[in-house]
Amino acid sequence: MSQAKFDQLSKDVSEHQQRKKVLATAVLYSSGVDEEGLFTADGDMEVIALTTGTKVLGGEYLSIDGTAVNDSHAEIQIRRCLIRFLYAQIKAVTENRSSVLEVGEDGMMNLKPDFSIHLYINTAPCGDSRIFSPKQEGDQAQVVQADTHPERRNRGQLRTKIESGEGTIPVRSESESLLTLDGVLGGQRLRTMSCSDKLCRVNVLGIQGSLLSHFMNPIYYSSVTVGRLFSLEHLSRALFERAIGVEGSLPEGYRVNAPILLPVSGTEPRSTSKASNFCFNWTYGDEKPEATKTICGRVDAANNVQGGPSRLCKNSLFKQFQGVYQKLRGDELKGKTYRECKEAAVSYSQAKGALMKSFVEGEYGYWAHKPEELSGFTV
Repeated sequence: MSQAKFDQLSKDVSEHQQRKKVLATAVLYSSGVDEEGLFTADGDMEVIALTTGTKVLGGEYLSIDGTAVNDSHAEIQIRRCLIRFLYAQIKAVTENRSSVLEVGEDGMMNLKPDFSIHLYINTAPCGDSRIFSPKQEGDQAQVVQADTHPERRNRGQLRTKIESGEGTIPVRSESESLLTLDGVLGGQRLRTMSCSDKLCRVNVLGIQGSLLSHFMNPIYYSSVTVGRLFSLEHLSRALFERAIGVEGSLPEGYRVNAPILLPVSGTEPRSTSKASNFCFNWTYGDEKPEATKTICGRVDAANNVQGGPSRLCKNSLFKQFQGVYQKLRGDELKGKTYRECKEAAVSYSQAKGALMKSFVEGEYGYWAHKPEELSGFTV
């Protein structure tokens, strides 16, 4: 299903933009009949988002107005696509149209009980999920019984991707987690948390993120299906088990989500080609996919590295938030910065703080945060 959707969508982008190492999709599943007409049959499944990509932004292209996408890894971009999907579904609710969301007794929106969201990635996420995965010989789902890996003491460590490089490195000290804008612009390598770490965070804080938490309760992946380098042991630890320590410290509505982890029966062969400098994204309702250049985090424009802002960048999503907030809640946050609006989602901020503290106390390391200047913009 995911590959078929990619084949269909890739016809709308140029040949050089079609190259991929990592493909991610989000699938919406309906376990019942939707009387409002969004789905018409029991057991309907539909790809609602698709992304490709494996690189992060170059430090010289950091944007203080939120118009550059920092992390172009497919499994990270897919959540941003889902955020766009959720904004469209909120709009449908406010206009009394068919939606996968409903308003609960607390006035917050929830995913309707008959619907669930499932993540597919064609390879294990970078970081803790992938680095220790066994070679694929025989059964993909095998678990290594005798743990003799020389780096076994580093299992579970928070890790960062490195600008202009592939692979990840641990963040062992608080000083290593600190990034400054002048430092990065002066040559310090930009560090971005690994996909394994970000997916672990999503399994606690939810797909919706902080801004959407003003309107809705957390939404979680029901399953994660992985192609190459599937290891039940390593995926379980990386995606949720190392967050167990935060249970009991989370606000109401938040939990440590343990999605079903699934391998696929057939996987793509390992690609030894250089990772593409392009990625593309598509969300349910889009006429065509959008292609972006990973080095600058902007829309791909012929002979112009500085194309326009992507529909997945912080600035674009923040504009959607402000529009929805004013319609549903009024002008309280009008004129507030991106960071202020995120911090105003109190329960989400509390849950995030508890998770970061849990990682440190569990000796998993420190979360590397982007320079504060990058979240001080308004729209």
